[in-house]
Amino acid sequence: MTMQTRRSRPRSVTALFSVLFSVLMLLAPARAAAAPPELRIISETELEFGTFAVIGSGYRIVGPDGSIQSTGIFSMSSSDTSPARFTIRYDRGNNGRRRLNLRIQLILAPAPMVTQGNLVARLSNYRTDIPGAANVSPGQIVEVTIPNCRTRICSTSFRVGGRLDIQSNSGGGKIAIPIPAEIVLISVR
Repeated sequence: MTMQTRRSRPRSVTALFSVLFSVLMLLAPARAAAAPPELRIISETELEFGTFAVIGSGYRIVGPDGSIQSTGIFSMSSSDTSPARFTIRYDRGNNGRRRLNLRIQLILAPAPMVTQGNLVARLSNYRTDIPGAANVSPGQIVEVTIPNCRTRICSTSFRVGGRLDIQSNSGGGKIAIPIPAEIVLISVR
């Protein structure tokens, strides 16, 4: 009998280890899957040209700094103009913390023509505070950089103004234009 007890112990120990291993595997937290990097552009505000009246034709320029220049426009208010604001946001996921330098292509697409009663308005060009891209034509590719990204989420913001060409037989209105924007990540170093 003593011999049988000694022989059955190794099987019991093996079975016990097998059960413990199975229980530990069930209790262990699942490994987090790698979150993929994500690049987004967020439109925070529209390009607001304000409230005005026009007889014939005119234009208004809203600069990226909020400055206003008008010809042939009778302004009804000076406090309802502002450039559009955008934020480009890069989330590296949970894929490390090494320093990254990002290069991004930005395209500001042509904005739709605006019609309000007798007023017809068309955005003819963009003005930005992006370094090296003060005047931008609709559809033109502009490079934006996010240097020295060391955190999980890195971002950069910029403002866009523009020139609005207006025609009207009489009357006016308040004009705010959403600016269509697209981005593509071209380099991560």
